[in-house]
Amino acid sequence: MLRNVKCYLILVIAALNVFPAASIGNDLKHPAIANNVIAKANADTLQLLDVHNGNVIWSSSPAKEWSEGYPVGNGRLGGMVLGSPQNERIALNHDLLWRQFWTYQPRNTAEDIKQIRAYNLSGQWDKGDELALRKIPFTGNAIYINPYVPAGDLYINMKPNASSYENYSRVLDMERGIVEINYQTNNISYKRETYASWKYGVLVTHLTTDRAGTLSGAVSLSRLLDPECTVTGYATPEWVVMKGAFEEGRAFAVVAKIVQRGGRLTTGKKELRHAPEDMPKKDYGLRYVFSANEMFGKGDGASACFDSSDEVMILLAIAIDDEGQKGEDLIGKCMERIAKAEKNGKTIKADHVDDFKKIYNRVSLQLSENNNTLPTDLLVRKSASENKLPAQLLEQMFNMSRYLAISSGRPQPQGQLAKAPINLQGIWNQDRRPAWDCDYHLDLNLEMSYWPLSMLNLGDLMVPLMDWAERLKAGGRVVARDMYGSNGIAFGVVADYKNIGNVDNFAFFWTGGAAWIAQVLWQHWKYTNDETFLKNRLYPFLVEIGAFYEDFLVKDHHGQLVPALSASPEMAIAGRERMSFSSSASTMDLELIIDIFNNLIEAGTILKENPAKIKGWRNILTKVPLPRINADGSLSEWLEEHPMLDSGHRHRSPLIGLVPGERISYEHTRAYADAAYKTLLQRNEHGRKSTQSFTFVWDAQMLARLNKGQEAYDELKRMIPVHVLENLLITCNDWSGARGGLAWFKDVKLFQIEANIAAGAAIIEMFFQDRQGVLKFIPALPAELPDGKVAGLRARGGFEVGLEWKEGKMMSATIESRDGKECRFRDDGFEKLKILNNNMEVMFQRENGVIVFKTGKGKKYALNFL
Repeated sequence: MLRNVKCYLILVIAALNVFPAASIGNDLKHPAIANNVIAKANADTLQLLDVHNGNVIWSSSPAKEWSEGYPVGNGRLGGMVLGSPQNERIALNHDLLWRQFWTYQPRNTAEDIKQIRAYNLSGQWDKGDELALRKIPFTGNAIYINPYVPAGDLYINMKPNASSYENYSRVLDMERGIVEINYQTNNISYKRETYASWKYGVLVTHLTTDRAGTLSGAVSLSRLLDPECTVTGYATPEWVVMKGAFEEGRAFAVVAKIVQRGGRLTTGKKELRHAPEDMPKKDYGLRYVFSANEMFGKGDGASACFDSSDEVMILLAIAIDDEGQKGEDLIGKCMERIAKAEKNGKTIKADHVDDFKKIYNRVSLQLSENNNTLPTDLLVRKSASENKLPAQLLEQMFNMSRYLAISSGRPQPQGQLAKAPINLQGIWNQDRRPAWDCDYHLDLNLEMSYWPLSMLNLGDLMVPLMDWAERLKAGGRVVARDMYGSNGIAFGVVADYKNIGNVDNFAFFWTGGAAWIAQVLWQHWKYTNDETFLKNRLYPFLVEIGAFYEDFLVKDHHGQLVPALSASPEMAIAGRERMSFSSSASTMDLELIIDIFNNLIEAGTILKENPAKIKGWRNILTKVPLPRINADGSLSEWLEEHPMLDSGHRHRSPLIGLVPGERISYEHTRAYADAAYKTLLQRNEHGRKSTQSFTFVWDAQMLARLNKGQEAYDELKRMIPVHVLENLLITCNDWSGARGGLAWFKDVKLFQIEANIAAGAAIIEMFFQDRQGVLKFIPALPAELPDGKVAGLRARGGFEVGLEWKEGKMMSATIESRDGKECRFRDDGFEKLKILNNNMEVMFQRENGVIVFKTGKGKKYALNFL
């Protein structure tokens, strides 16, 4: 292993000193490595002085399959880089490339709602289910939504095809948003960099070598064989073009231009044509179609060849039919983008790096000296086998959380189509019928992908979520009226970027999708204090959700206002005639309803709305019951008792008042905090075979909020051997089926992004929290992380926060006040506290365990605790 590390570092040093500057892209250095690795090397000696590389993950071997690749993205274009030296494949995606064969069809269930409610309120659950099932499908029997689909694959086939290579390294520099491949063959050093430029809207791959005239190969575009998509393509010496059209008329284009220096360009294979006899049969029904992991299409694409070049840059663009009028020239749109990028070829990389670093470096976390020189894949394997979670790995997981969020979630430049929200796999998918259609699941996955972002100083990434929610409002009104006979809006459980999805007998009874999105957006507003956003965008959204519940809630036999159609995602109830989800008011529904009306009252008060409206909302709140605490002290799943079909269920739906909600805390609702903890223990006592990756990070964040840092840390540690791949992508299911957890798709390493992003919140809340108007420093610090520092975090109320701790004690903190509001933080025995502004001491008060001081807008404060 030591030999491999030395080879990698020597290769990096060689790259920094030997690779020539280029006219296409002058900056060929690797700052993340150059700044963090200072070495002296000769034939026998390597002295390592500093390898703090928490922003870099790397491997000494290529990816064996798509799920082990390294992702790049600019929010719109996604590329998964596999890193093969001789036959590179970069899998391509566009955030708006969804099929469009499905649209919402009326169910006309509104006329049945009154009778279904009557059955439910009298406990006749099977009769209510039977009536509903006359018009909605039984679970698993419906097409729910349009799938998110891949655009194709870019192949770079190097010539001559050397049979061996050495000194290989594959690096993802998360700080710069670049994947870099280095290797040697025939005593020649090769380097390949890939990144997605946000400014120019293109994917860039840059090939260089340390010996002039030694770059030769072919560039081709292809797409997996798909009987529902007609794909054609052609090549010229400079261009490779591919067009696709789905049966329903959906169209897209992928175009690559090859720019080279010092050699020549020629045409390889002139046309892309998939042979009819190779085409698989159509898949009718609901089966997911996973792609084989071989590099499909590597020989059938139209190609352009570069020969004896000094360096090569490949510029790639994707266009979809939503970008213009029907029949508009999508190839021309791609070529326009490429032309702008090529015109700025000398600065395109520097522009990208500068742009990406400005966002990524808003936040930094350091938990160790990071002197572990193991490649990331070996570090993950070692951690799993030894049942450990090293500080270095935790730091890299935190950075990967932010990297994936930025790369898949950035709003697009002005003038471009609005960004789609982060889907189940971010923007990276290679399957033509991916699991759950790679859609938006509104009963956890979408919300979990967004609730960490504001604290992680990525609040600008929330804009696409608000945009999308507003676009869906018209459809939400149709659903509310058609399915439930109510005013306002209802979103249900699934959606794509244009449509609210179909429902089955689970989705029909849970109506909280819009309310949960609103909760996440409301918390985002708390970070910004932006009253224009509140007035013009968020408040109208809240009002329509409130209008739905005003109609939807009915009185039960206790005179309480409850949702008489309710369910707890995705918990089925035992003892019924068929698989049934219909229940008394679920704790989750009650928490969301209480949240909506509390937020409406606060927003209406801030905006000086009609007092009669606010009075009406207050009146509703007085009649909505709080969730029930069971006789054993646990928090109930429902308002009434129902037998669970799966007592170890993966979802923690009744606990959303704790995470991501604000209602439950030790300080203000101790009985509910204790009850939530007991419910969490009971879930895990019944086994972990029903868990998914999101279960672990959700549990960890809840445990951190319950001040149980060691247990939070242990949850993340348990996740490593079950779900964390060697590139730090997290699988949805236990793909190996060997360590517990759901293994629905045997041998499929199904990456799903919500656990990756939410891991950032689970990790950071061990060190910092901002709940119910109070900041908390190291509230849940595990013994394994006694030292650390973090900078750039955001807190509700308009604060930016950094802190440092050593030997388990707070040393210092910095607080920048963006809006001049009063700052409050928990007093953990800070007897020697001093607060300074420009070296002048600031007065503060102690109030019931909280330290309070006034701030000025734009001013910075230094807190010294020792």
